[in-house]
Amino acid sequence: MPISNYSAMVRDVIYRHNLPVEISSANDLGGLKSDAYLAKFPSGKVPTLDVPSENLYLFESDVIINYLLPHVDTKSRRGALNNLVARVHDVYHGPHQSCLYSKVSDEARNGALSAINFTLGEYERILGELDDGPFFGGATLGRGDLIYPTMAFYLHILPNYLDSTVYEGHPRLIAWWAAIKRDEICARILNEIKQGFVQWEDADVFSRLYGKKSPVTFI
Repeated sequence: MPISNYSAMVRDVIYRHNLPVEISSANDLGGLKSDAYLAKFPSGKVPTLDVPSENLYLFESDVIINYLLPHVDTKSRRGALNNLVARVHDVYHGPHQSCLYSKVSDEARNGALSAINFTLGEYERILGELDDGPFFGGATLGRGDLIYPTMAFYLHILPNYLDSTVYEGHPRLIAWWAAIKRDEICARILNEIKQGFVQWEDADVFSRLYGKKSPVTFI
């Protein structure tokens, strides 16, 4: 199972709503950069969605999630705040994610940490704007809660390799994460991601970059 947090968000929707979607690897088409894959999905990235009955080929997790969800609330106050969480994630976190596990300059990595701290602060603020919880969606997961796979990346990489905390000073996010881990589908997804990180650790992805290894303990 790929370690991609964006693919994990889509898998949550598929699992949670029991959707008749076959999950397969890009390698079935020869890999992300193969001619066959790029002919359908020119981004050369995952996740992607192939809907043959509609002659439809989608990429970008946000587009796929909104296509698969039975309903996306864009009008209510809660719905608007949930969509804001998703947008903050994609716009302010997204461009910097690879800095966490790729060789980049100190300036680029510090910029990534600054962007991540901004997103965490916004998530904490938005949870405070909502009347109940523990989720952005209230008693059940909403559109905004689908950011949770990214937290696995933060919790493994930031404290172990970048001397940075994740939830310190964010009590609402602490309660939110505890609720996320109690959810059956979230736990399934997080364990899938955990196996991906174990494989990365075994392949020395982090030791080559940071000079050490760390156990995978976020769940």
